[in-house]
Amino acid sequence: MGNHATRHMMRRRNSGPFVAQRDGTYVMKLSPDVQALLVHMFGELRDVLTTGDSNEPALQRLFPVAYHLDAESNEEYQRLMRSELVASRLAAISRAVEVIDTAENQSPILTSGDMSQFMQSLNAIRLLLGTMLDVSEDDELNGQNGLEDDDPRLAQHHLYAYLGWLLEASISAQMNRGEIR
Repeated sequence: MGNHATRHMMRRRNSGPFVAQRDGTYVMKLSPDVQALLVHMFGELRDVLTTGDSNEPALQRLFPVAYHLDAESNEEYQRLMRSELVASRLAAISRAVEVIDTAENQSPILTSGDMSQFMQSLNAIRLLLGTMLDVSEDDELNGQNGLEDDDPRLAQHHLYAYLGWLLEASISAQMNRGEIR
């Protein structure tokens, strides 16, 4: 490949909100407003995890059934693992917020581990929002939400799509580096 083609591929590889650095970190290129929105949403996710009803359908998306054909085994699994799963999610949220907050109006720098925790938290928000909006897999595949321009839920659907794009960009950044296969 020629020099021009190599530079073009590197530009494409590093385009998007997550730019891989030579030292193994990622620079998050998001506006301060978007960073503040993410911190706010991570805070709301923390609140839902710590105060929400575990039978709420939105939370059930975060803690899916482990044993589909055996309700008793599933109940036991949920009883044993729920607190550990919540603790893991809360730790990921705390780290994602810490990374964004410590950037102080600069682009946050994420380690590979930070990126994984950010992705876990981002995906959890997206799952909750998707459940609240009753988004189906067909809706996502077709890229349609079936809403009119004056529907009050339209902004939430746009947020859902943006979070999907952000999650996809974070996965792509890690795939380009070979951290996800």
